[in-house]
Amino acid sequence: MIGVDPRGIDNFIDWADYMYPDLEQLGTVVKMMPGGNWQDWGAGLLAVNKIAESSAPNPYQFDDWKEWAMRFIQTLNSGGSSS
Repeated sequence: MIGVDPRGIDNFIDWADYMYPDLEQLGTVVKMMPGGNWQDWGAGLLAVNKIAESSAPNPYQFDDWKEWAMRFIQTLNSGGSSS
C-alpha cells in the first residue's frame, strides 16, 4: 500500500514530504520545495517510470490538491487503473 491520506494534512508540502519515502521506491523523485507549484510537482511524478506505467491522474485537471492526491494514491494502489 502506497500513500498517505491527505485529508488530515494542512498543506501540500507536508503531504509531499510524507509521501517521499513511498514515492522513492517507484523511481527517482524530486522533493517538493517551499514556494513550488503542487501541480508542476505532481506532473513531474507522471514521468517516474513506475508511475508513468499507471494511469495516474493529471494534476492540471484538478483545482484542489487533496482531491488530486486521493485519486493519485487510489490509482497507484489499484494497480494503475483510474476509474
